Amino acid sequence: MVGICYRRTAPGDSEVEFVSHEEVLDLFDDYGIDQVPQGEDRVYLRMNDAQGVVHIHLACRETKCAPHKGATVISVEKDRLPKVVEHIIHLLHLNQVLLFPVGKWRKVFDAVAFSLAQNEDWQAVDAAATVELNSRDPLLCEPGDYHTLIALIQALLGDAETPDQGLMIVATASPVLVELIPDGAVRVSVGSQVLADEVTEAFAR
Repeated sequence: MVGICYRRTAPGDSEVEFVSHEEVLDLFDDYGIDQVPQGEDRVYLRMNDAQGVVHIHLACRETKCAPHKGATVISVEKDRLPKVVEHIIHLLHLNQVLLFPVGKWRKVFDAVAFSLAQNEDWQAVDAAATVELNSRDPLLCEPGDYHTLIALIQALLGDAETPDQGLMIVATASPVLVELIPDGAVRVSVGSQVLADEVTEAFAR
């Protein structure tokens, strides 16, 4: 696992912390994750097929998001998707994850500003994010932060209006990539058939 413990938030402000994008490049190499620019404003993360990746597509009926080629498609109502992501995190025992914005962080923070205005944990992150708003430096989250992560996902699914307000979640200790599509889809890519089976067995019932 890449050592990613560089703290940029003030001690005591928030357990969620920004880390430098350069610090995670080795992690991308280890798990076969490519950065795929789209237009001028978006950068997506994709787990390349050379790693034997398995794709799972969890989506509501209304989404316009297309599944990855060969993905197992599972229908999930939009309002259930935040809990689905939370369940995946716990199911796969992800003890540390990194959050990457599709666009710049400013787009994400603007999208959830109203919904999370009373969320003290998110407001602590917001206060520490001033110098990060025009960057794509990832946010590092650990289990104690996951309630804040789920609140963020719920707010994005409710309030985000454009693709560049999407979010990607990368595990630091296992080959797992989760992409949140604002209009109601979650694309999961895993580099292990065993992990993929755990996810599909949990939701394809």
